[in-house]
Amino acid sequence: MKPRREMQVAANPIVDNLLPHLKIDIRNTYPEVFLLPGDPERVLWFADHADTFELIAQNREFTTAIAQKDGVHFGVASTGIGSGSTEIAVVELNRVGVGTLIRVGGCGALQPGIPCGSFIINSGAVRMGGSSRWYVRPEFPAIADPFVCTALAEAATAMGESYFMGIGVSTDSYYEGQLRNSMELRSQDYSSQMEEHIRNRVLNFDMEAETIFTLGYLFGMHTGAILGVHGNRATDTWLVDFKETQEKCIDIAVQAIKRLHQ
Repeated sequence: MKPRREMQVAANPIVDNLLPHLKIDIRNTYPEVFLLPGDPERVLWFADHADTFELIAQNREFTTAIAQKDGVHFGVASTGIGSGSTEIAVVELNRVGVGTLIRVGGCGALQPGIPCGSFIINSGAVRMGGSSRWYVRPEFPAIADPFVCTALAEAATAMGESYFMGIGVSTDSYYEGQLRNSMELRSQDYSSQMEEHIRNRVLNFDMEAETIFTLGYLFGMHTGAILGVHGNRATDTWLVDFKETQEKCIDIAVQAIKRLHQ
């Protein structure tokens, strides 16, 4: 006779007290603030910007760590790429009581005056992702918390780093959704759409901010985003080695956390 399989509730598949995707224990207490890079490998970069750093879980695109800097504790969790995996990270962090989420990642600038290697603080985002539409109607805005934005801006200024603050656009497509032709035979002209974004003063493309802003607001969480500019679509320039820029993003985010705790 085959051993009987343990059955769980499909609507809330928690096994051994671990969240289904992040694989962190729901019985534990976690820091109030989590920083959210996209790439799981970048989670390890935060170790050089903290006094203590501990990996606590790794599963699929999700790597989670706990860190401390100058007496302030914070978490780091990768979201993966796009709205689907980001929704999972936000929902599961909300379930363990996290109150503030700050995206720390990269983006492509749309305005010609924003150079590669600079920084963008998104105060809001055009909702062209996918997951948040299951939560609210399309007209519902994706807005960052103003106090988080201010803390990020003050931290960047204190570090002598220039930044641009304003609205970005988040899509759930890297190629066609960000106006890149993905097929040689499909030579679609995206110039009018790009011109529309530029005319509307949209600062940048990314793939996760609007999901974090929208779901975070609905859950009563405080949200923000500090993004390094890896490329500029208007000038068609690309930052091949963006690690230094991302390291500075991490520093800005960590310093912002300290300001939020003052």
